[in-house]
Amino acid sequence: MNVYKGSCHCGEITFEVRREKPIEVLIDCNCSICSKKGLVHTPVENDELVVLSGEDRLSLYRFGSMTAKYWFCPRCGVEPFHRSRGNPQRYSVNARCLDDFHAVLADCGLWFIEARDHPLDRGSSEFTLLANPYRPSTRPAPEFVDRRSPFGNPEG
Repeated sequence: MNVYKGSCHCGEITFEVRREKPIEVLIDCNCSICSKKGLVHTPVENDELVVLSGEDRLSLYRFGSMTAKYWFCPRCGVEPFHRSRGNPQRYSVNARCLDDFHAVLADCGLWFIEARDHPLDRGSSEFTLLANPYRPSTRPAPEFVDRRSPFGNPEG
């Protein structure tokens, strides 16, 4: 049994993903909400997600078709899991909330999904896979920026 522990940022919401097989797929979706939140998620079946603490404190966000359900911690704002519009019968866990996210990322494939034009909006059930949108930059590294302000020298 593979057990992956996770939580929101403040630790109010804790959970485990318990599954026979290791996590093999991470999804970087470019739909409006995943892009804005920077989510990398992994699909899990209902019986594979166990909320250990904070379930009664989760807040719910819904929009558009009201099919998807995005639960988040009202204290820190982090979304540990959701039910997507594309597959509302199972959960999708925010893999960045897993304690061992970097180890999972190193061990499995990362799929880039085109969802700006959602398949359900065009009468399809098929998502389009994208080429890796993250590629090394050929530009030189930026000049040193004064670390006292994230916006450079405040004196201008």
